[in-house]
Amino acid sequence: MEAKLKIEIKRTKTNEAEIEVYGETYTLLVPLAQSLLLLDNVEFAGFDVPHPLEDKGVLYVRVKDGDPINAVFEAINNLKSEYSELKSSLLEELGRLK
Repeated sequence: MEAKLKIEIKRTKTNEAEIEVYGETYTLLVPLAQSLLLLDNVEFAGFDVPHPLEDKGVLYVRVKDGDPINAVFEAINNLKSEYSELKSSLLEELGRLK
């Protein structure tokens, strides 16, 4: 059975966003927050899992200027590239083992 994510974007200010993610917690939010923190425009990125029995996490992002949602998209694209490189390296290494 495929898990489905549900996202709710809640803005607190023009340079801040609070994003509720239903259906995922640490597995998605740890690398996303870390990727956000690597961006020059991001002042703060973190997350909270309000209750351990709920499948819900909350991502917090604050940028110096611009739209925090754009920073989230940039971080997601950076992660996609990193995971694609990891996949290629793994497949190459597996090919050598055969």
